[in-house]
Amino acid sequence: MVLSKSKIKELIEIGTIEVDPLDIELQLQESSLDIRLSQRLYKYPLDLEPEISMLDIKNPYLNILEKDFISDNGFVLEPKKFILAESLEYISVPDNINLFLDTKFRLDKFGLILINKGWLGAGFEGFITLCIYNAGDFPVRLFKEEKIAQIVFQKVE
Repeated sequence: MVLSKSKIKELIEIGTIEVDPLDIELQLQESSLDIRLSQRLYKYPLDLEPEISMLDIKNPYLNILEKDFISDNGFVLEPKKFILAESLEYISVPDNINLFLDTKFRLDKFGLILINKGWLGAGFEGFITLCIYNAGDFPVRLFKEEKIAQIVFQKVE
């Protein structure tokens, strides 16, 4: 069963669901909660691009990801490129609540795809890693604290 706006709000107020920071008036929707982009992101270094012709699953080069930050002027995600970013919110749910992560529709219209959309699982706790891909033909400027995704809460029985 997908939780309604009133049920999500109730569970947040009694501490069963924890979201920090939270602007409940800005983020709470009819049956979901908007997640915002933090300023932290990770990307492959551009100077390595010519040297890396293929990523190997057994050696995925995750140790060479560069940590970067979104400035007040935003971060430009070029076409056919992706970044790893984090949610601004730290989220904690009990073992009887699943989370489903999806892109905000307004970002779909720009060609942005959340590669890792889907189930996060009951009992999730932490910042949400967002794998954001620009499938469009134009660069897209992303801003910190931008509503980038939404989570739907589902009761597990």
